[in-house]
Amino acid sequence: MSRRAALLALALLAAGLASRGARAQQPGPWLPSALTSFQGRDLKVESRLTPGLPAEVEKRLSSGLPTTAVWTVRLYVHRDLWWDGLKDERRYEVTAQFRPVAGDYTLERRLDGKLLETRVVPTREEAASALSRLPGIPCFTMGAHLVGKPLVVRVRCAYGSDVALGLLPTSTETDWVRSAIFEWTGGGER
Repeated sequence: MSRRAALLALALLAAGLASRGARAQQPGPWLPSALTSFQGRDLKVESRLTPGLPAEVEKRLSSGLPTTAVWTVRLYVHRDLWWDGLKDERRYEVTAQFRPVAGDYTLERRLDGKLLETRVVPTREEAASALSRLPGIPCFTMGAHLVGKPLVVRVRCAYGSDVALGLLPTSTETDWVRSAIFEWTGGGER
């Protein structure tokens, strides 16, 4: 590698780190908590963006462009002295789009790419609310292999898009938030 190419690579890396640092200093939505509950064998997870969607995402939603929030939910076995052991991961997506002729919004909800529901809501506030929360959906089905183990759930939300180095598309997302440690006792086995 020539000296010029090495300097260019180093400059691009520095610019990328600087833009990431500047973005980290900008206040944005965050997740205050990840709540878990059981319904039979299903583990339900709930969270929300605080204080809500940023102004640029709200503007995109009002413009008629499809606006998507992607929630990543991971189930881990908690370990005190080592990294937590990943057991499963789910992706919950909500897409909202303004329909100018009708004056309402369509909402499309998907779990791991599979359509759960399509519905129409009358206001932008309802569409923004659907984008900014994980509504306690059943994310994981518990099994005998998880009985008695300390478990934890981690959640993050990608709620917008950005550009790094002037041309690389990136997503704007929250930091991971972790639930309290809980244990599956095997109740509700079918």
